Amino acid sequence: MLSISKKNGEIGVAIGLLAVSLFLVLTAYRMPLGNAVMPGPGVIPLAIGLCMGVTATALLISVLKRTGKSVDIVHLGSRHIFVAVLGLVWVSLLFEGLGFFFCLGVFLLALSKEFSRQGWLKPLTFAVLGVSGAYWFFVYLLDVSMPRGLL
Repeated sequence: MLSISKKNGEIGVAIGLLAVSLFLVLTAYRMPLGNAVMPGPGVIPLAIGLCMGVTATALLISVLKRTGKSVDIVHLGSRHIFVAVLGLVWVSLLFEGLGFFFCLGVFLLALSKEFSRQGWLKPLTFAVLGVSGAYWFFVYLLDVSMPRGLL
C-alpha cells in the first residue's frame, strides 16, 4: 500500500480536478453553447467544468496556505477500489462489443460479490434485478436502445 501525507494528497487531488475541469471547459467550448432561450449541448459541461475549476482552485489555495508540517499519513489502495475501477474499465471498453446484458451483468455481479462478501445467490440476484431494472429504465422509460453485442 502506498502512503503519502494528507497535504500532498490534497494537492494531488486539486491538480487532478483542475486538469479535469480544464478538459471539460475546452471540450464544452468546442460545442454549440446556444442562447438563453435554447441552451446548446455545451452549456452543462461548461458549467460543471467552471464550478469544478473554482472548487479545485479554492482547495489548492487553502492547502497551500496551511502552515506547519502535515503529520497525517494517508494510505492509498484498497481491494474494493481496485475492483470498482477495474469494473468501470471493463464496462467502458467492452460495453458495445459484448452488449448491455452481459457487460453490465458481470459488472454488477463482481461489485456485489466484492462488497457483500455473501454467497453467490444474493449477488447473482442483485445483478439480474439490477440489469433488468436498468434495461427497463433506459429502453422503456427513456426510449434508448441498448447494444446487443456478440452474445
